[in-house]
Amino acid sequence: SQMPPNYPTCARADDEANESCRQNRRSSSCCCPSPLSADPSAAAAALSLSPSSPHSKELHIAPMLNYTTREFRQLFRILSRRVVLWTEMVVDTTVHHANLEEHLGYDDNTHPIICQIGGNSPELCSEAASVVLDEYGYDEVNLNIDCPSERVTSGKREFGAILMKRGNLAADIVRQMQIGASAGADGDGAESSSIHAAPKVSVKCRIGVDEWDDLDFAANFIRTLRPVCRRFYLHARKCVLGGIMNARQNRSVPPLNYPRVYNLCRMFPDCEFWINGHIRTLRDAKLVAYGTFLETNDGHIILNESEQQQQHQQHHQVPCRLCNAPNGSCTEPPLVAPSNLRGCMMGRAAIDDPCLFHDVDRFFYGESTNPCNNRRDVMEKYCQYLEKTYPRRCCDSDERTTYEYPPPDVVIERDYCGICAEIYCPDAVLIEESIVSVDKEKKAKASAKESKPKIASRIIARSLKPVQGIFQGVPNSREFRRACDELGRRDSSCRNCGPGFILRKAMQKVPCCILDQPFDLAT
Repeated sequence: SQMPPNYPTCARADDEANESCRQNRRSSSCCCPSPLSADPSAAAAALSLSPSSPHSKELHIAPMLNYTTREFRQLFRILSRRVVLWTEMVVDTTVHHANLEEHLGYDDNTHPIICQIGGNSPELCSEAASVVLDEYGYDEVNLNIDCPSERVTSGKREFGAILMKRGNLAADIVRQMQIGASAGADGDGAESSSIHAAPKVSVKCRIGVDEWDDLDFAANFIRTLRPVCRRFYLHARKCVLGGIMNARQNRSVPPLNYPRVYNLCRMFPDCEFWINGHIRTLRDAKLVAYGTFLETNDGHIILNESEQQQQHQQHHQVPCRLCNAPNGSCTEPPLVAPSNLRGCMMGRAAIDDPCLFHDVDRFFYGESTNPCNNRRDVMEKYCQYLEKTYPRRCCDSDERTTYEYPPPDVVIERDYCGICAEIYCPDAVLIEESIVSVDKEKKAKASAKESKPKIASRIIARSLKPVQGIFQGVPNSREFRRACDELGRRDSSCRNCGPGFILRKAMQKVPCCILDQPFDLAT
C-alpha cells in the first residue's frame, strides 16, 4: 500500500507509548523531536490552556450504519433537546442517484444535526456537501475517514479509514467539500482565502491505521489536513485493514489511547477535537470532556487530590496497566481537559440503553430539566411520531405501498379497523355490542392476513429497532422485545395498522409501574 506522507523513520517517536524514549528525551539523547518543540507558538498556546467553563462542551451520538436512521434520531431528540445527532454514513454517489428525502430528510426539531459523507471523489464529495448544507440545511457535513469495513476500504471505491494512508487525497477531498459548502453562501464555487476556517466541514478519523500507530503519524495526518479543516472527531484507537479484522473487531480489539488524543489537542491548539471510543456512561463522558477537576459551590476549581497524585506520580501509557481495561487500553480522563477538546461521542451505549440519555440535558449541559420523566413519556412521544410519519394503512383503499419516506399521501376512510380499535377506540371494546368482539377481531385478523401488506416490513423494522433497548436493566424487557418481534415480524395481520400501533401493543406487555417509574438521575 501507499506509504503515508512524512511517515516517521524513528519507531520511538510515539512519546506516550515508550517510556525509554521519554527518559532519553529528558536527557536530550533521543533523536526524536518533542511534539511541541517544533512549533513554539503551539507549545505556548497549549501551556496556556485553562479549564473549560461549565457546560461548554458537546455530547454527540456517533454515526452508526443501519442504526442512526431518521427514526433513531427522533427517539434521541425526544430524550434530549441538546445532544448532537448524526446521520448514517451517506455515500457520495447516493446523494446524486437515490431518493434524497429517504437518505437526507429529517424533522424540523432535529437540530443540531450533522450529515456524514463517505467517498474518495473530490468532485462528488463537493457536490454532496453543497446538497447537504445548502439544500437540506444540515449544521455540518463530515467526511468519513474512520470506517474500516472491507466493503468500503477495498475495490474500486476505496474510502473510509484507508484515506488515512492517502493524506494528500483526503486533503483534496476536504478542500473541495469546503468549496462546495461555500458555493451556496458565496454564490459561486471560488476558493476562499479563509477556507480552512469554515466551521461546517469536518473529518472523523482514527488515530492510527495498520502498522502506522504512533503520535507522529496521527500528527502528520492532521497537519496535512489542517490547511483545509480545523474540526476533527477522533476515534481513539487505530484500525486494522485488509480483512484481518472485521468492523466489530476494529471497534474493540485495538487498544484505546485517550492520551494520544489529549496530546494532539495540545499540538494543534487552533483545531477543535472530539473524542470517540467506548464511553459508556454520562459520567464518563463528562469526565473525559471536562477533566477530573472539582468545582466548589462558590465557583472555584480545585483538583481532586487523589487524582492529582495519580496523574503526577504515575504515568498512563499504552498498553496501560493502570486503567485495567481490555487489550491494554488507556481511557484515563485528563486532569484538566484541553479547551479545544470540544466534547465526546457515544455510540454503542445509545443502542444498548437509550434511556441512559434521558439526563443529558441536566447532567451534561446544565439545563434545569429534562424533556422526559419516565419511559412512558418517551414511548408515548415516539409512538405519536411514528403515527404521524407512517400513518395507518388499514383504513384506506389506496393500493400503493409505504416503502420509504415520505409515505404515499392517502385518504383515511375510517378512524380504526377491527384490529386497531383496541388502541385507537378503547371505549368501543367496553360496549357489549362493540364491533370488536372476540369473534369479529379474529375475523379481522384473518382478513388482514389475506389482504395485501401496504406497509413494507423494512418500515416496521426500522421503526421498532431504536427502542429495543428502551427497557434495558428493568424487569419485563425480554417480554417487550418478544412482543415487538411477534407483532412486527411474524404477525403480518398487524402490519397495515402501522408501527405506532404495533409499538403500543407491545407496551401492553410492560407493567404500568415500570412505564411510570421516574428515571434515576446521573451523579
